[in-house]
Amino acid sequence: GRRKEYIPKGSKRTSRSDVAASNAKVSKSLSTSVTTAPTTTSSATAAESKVSANNYCDFCLGDAAENKKTKVAEELVSCSDCGRSGHPSCLQFTDNMIISVKKYPWQCIECKSCGLCGTSDNDEQLLFCDDCDRGYHMYCLNPPLSEPPEGSWSCHLCIEEFHGGKKPAGMN
Repeated sequence: GRRKEYIPKGSKRTSRSDVAASNAKVSKSLSTSVTTAPTTTSSATAAESKVSANNYCDFCLGDAAENKKTKVAEELVSCSDCGRSGHPSCLQFTDNMIISVKKYPWQCIECKSCGLCGTSDNDEQLLFCDDCDRGYHMYCLNPPLSEPPEGSWSCHLCIEEFHGGKKPAGMN
């Protein structure tokens, strides 16, 4: 499991290894909903929160027509709270995350709040699901956790959706 760490506003992470090394899932400067064309059309989740989604990736500066790293078209995901966007590959999202972020109002690391209590208080206590990237306070879980689990961690929603109601092998 990973916990949120403090990263000063304006600083950026550029690789999954940087992110994993510091127990964070995505750049403090990035976020996600879905934009399917290289236009300024915002995703359903960004529209719900009245936030205009950026039409470029904060990592590679490409758009939906071209990821500047891979040189191929790739949809953007945008934060439902602030509208910052990124390509799933630039964000180092897993296949399950790519599926999941299209189904709920995704939040970037700066905007992330607990999926249970709805607050971003005590953000150092937030764990991130390895399947959907939602955040949860360790103390809001049932049962609560006093320490982040070793290895991967999936929330209750993803255990049902991706793992048939059973915790994946090796998961606490």
